[in-house]
Amino acid sequence: MTSSSFPKSAVLCAKPLAPALISRRSLLGAAAATGVALAAGGFAVLGSSNAFAASVAADDFLRLSEFVTGGSPLSAGLATRYLAALTKSDASFAAAAQALHQHVASQKISHVDDLLAAPDLDPALRATATQIVSAWYLGVVGEDADAVLISYANALMYRPTAGILDIPTYGSGPDSWGEKPVVPASPNKKSPQA
Repeated sequence: MTSSSFPKSAVLCAKPLAPALISRRSLLGAAAATGVALAAGGFAVLGSSNAFAASVAADDFLRLSEFVTGGSPLSAGLATRYLAALTKSDASFAAAAQALHQHVASQKISHVDDLLAAPDLDPALRATATQIVSAWYLGVVGEDADAVLISYANALMYRPTAGILDIPTYGSGPDSWGEKPVVPASPNKKSPQA
């Protein structure tokens, strides 16, 4: 099809696109200025509920989780998910985790065994540590009907046998589910007769 087959009005009305209102350079400059403003104290203006402030809390939770689980490196993504689930299941969890974090930092405790061996450890701090360890090792937050699965394959209970045993599943392989159950004939259907 050639341009002569189009009506002249269509060709005459075609205008070049208007230049973009925002150039890439101005967009990058605005992003950089925003970053500088945030680094210079913009968090007080934005409030503590912004996403970056939440990631700082997740980073603290990750470090606390690594401490109470014995110092092994843990996944930051899973830490965020565990923190959200623990906070959702227990409204006082965030404050309890912060208190545990502050206690460990103020006492300069270097290992979780030293924390747990302290005879004067507040039972609430011990319970918070247990709650965190339980979540990471089981991969589940909550109990019974309120239980939320966060991670099955990355639950810490499988680390000691990693590379030696496969993570168990419900089936033991192909065709392991047994025979298909016999379905009785429906009383509404008539059986075919020969």
